Amino acid sequence: MKEFNYQDYLKYQELKIEEKRGILELHDVSEKYEVHQPHDKIFKIVLEEKKEVVGLLNRILELEKEIKEEEIEKYDNKYINYMFQDRESDIVYKLKEKEIYFLIEHQSRIDYAMPKRILEYETEIISKALNGRKMTKKEHKLPRVIPIVIYTGNRKWNVEKYIEECQEKLIKSEQIKLGQYYVVDVNDYTKEELEKDKLFLSTMMLLERIETEEELVQVLERVIKKEKRGEKREILRRIIQLILKERISIENQEKLLNKLKTEGNDMILEVLRKESEKQRREGRIEGRILGKREGKIEGKCETIIQLLKAGVNKEIICKATNMTEQEIEKLAENI
Repeated sequence: MKEFNYQDYLKYQELKIEEKRGILELHDVSEKYEVHQPHDKIFKIVLEEKKEVVGLLNRILELEKEIKEEEIEKYDNKYINYMFQDRESDIVYKLKEKEIYFLIEHQSRIDYAMPKRILEYETEIISKALNGRKMTKKEHKLPRVIPIVIYTGNRKWNVEKYIEECQEKLIKSEQIKLGQYYVVDVNDYTKEELEKDKLFLSTMMLLERIETEEELVQVLERVIKKEKRGEKREILRRIIQLILKERISIENQEKLLNKLKTEGNDMILEVLRKESEKQRREGRIEGRILGKREGKIEGKCETIIQLLKAGVNKEIICKATNMTEQEIEKLAENI
């Protein structure tokens, strides 16, 4: 650890003043600048002795086979964390033959952020130990860090030992542990299951799984036909034009995009016709007017879509197209 000099003292006082003014929280001060007391150095000196360290490890860990002095080595534990601040844990030792590290922290006061601090130390030590190496094979193992806190304060230590215990809770998901994750594997589903699933995400997973252009085009044609949601049809258009352009020929792209436009308009026209029929039944539109309007709806459809996308006021669109406000609202819901 670096020596605490006069310049350090001035910096610490500045942070304390900011803390008093409410600019910084107390834990920010301790994290931004930690003052190391003389008793910190005492423990550091004592733990330089391997005999003391193995004695401590064997007492705490209760291993089947005790660790010997010659099996451990001092590990360079200085690093720069994600906040770009110099940080140094008290002592880190390593088993010579394995990627197992022992982190020993001395605390003279209670720190309720200790689970977070320990997690930060662990991840940084693991990252440094890997030194850029990739986990390319299943049998490759991540380094393990075993943290130990030596506490010498007056009050009983009452800080949670597991970070999950001091995190926010989510009902019915308490079984998830830190570092654990859920996986949705496309290989657990058949192509048929993915295509039938209601989630649009499943459709995207299916597209990733398909290898040939012919099958890709066939699946997209079926998806276009069944997908009624306007925003999802727009996503499909972008996927075909941008993401899948290397996998689909220009000719097939144009065919799919034309289907998106044509079938999208057909779907919207059907929505408008149903809305008009509803208004007729409610007596808001006469039957003879409805017949004339149906012939004009198709020509107006594309114009209305473009006006809505451009953000034109719906009242103006109603006047310009002779459509009712309810029809325009219905149309907007489906774009």
